[in-house]
Amino acid sequence: MTKSMKILLGALGLIIVVFFVSQSRQKRHLTQSADVFLVIMDEVNKFDIQKDSLFISIQRKDTSWQIVGNDSLLIQMNRIDDVENKILRVKRESIVSNNSKKWKKFNVDDSLGLKLTFYGYNNEKLGEAIFGRSSSDWQRCYVRMVNETEVFMTNENILNNLQTRPTFWGSKPPPPSILEEPDSL
Repeated sequence: MTKSMKILLGALGLIIVVFFVSQSRQKRHLTQSADVFLVIMDEVNKFDIQKDSLFISIQRKDTSWQIVGNDSLLIQMNRIDDVENKILRVKRESIVSNNSKKWKKFNVDDSLGLKLTFYGYNNEKLGEAIFGRSSSDWQRCYVRMVNETEVFMTNENILNNLQTRPTFWGSKPPPPSILEEPDSL
């Protein structure tokens, strides 16, 4: 082999090594996504939403849902569908902190965050997380699992679908229709 051929093969080998090292470093920066809740809606009997001192509990009653402690409102089923199709499918992506002293910055401490808890039919906790609003990215929010220190960014903002107002979840039933009696002669 000639000297120029050896240099060319050496350069090619060096380029291949640099390529594989670069690929392995880039794999570390990929966003890993995982479900926040490992729960399916059929397993859920009740869920609680708590923001500071405001609290609402929604419970399954046979095949329908009801707001606990409020019998004057009918549940809007599109809100329950949002829980199944958006809330239970939200994903946690990149970790933003594992320092508990920064929870207030990400709005995921007990006083600033919105706590969501799912319960099963035997009143066992199926999943529990605290969500916080992001000040820099309005399309996503932060999440911290209860009893864990890591704070993650979510793939979408679900805070608008989680309200503690009963009128958000339910509406007044329509008034009963009055049947007119036929005129009697």
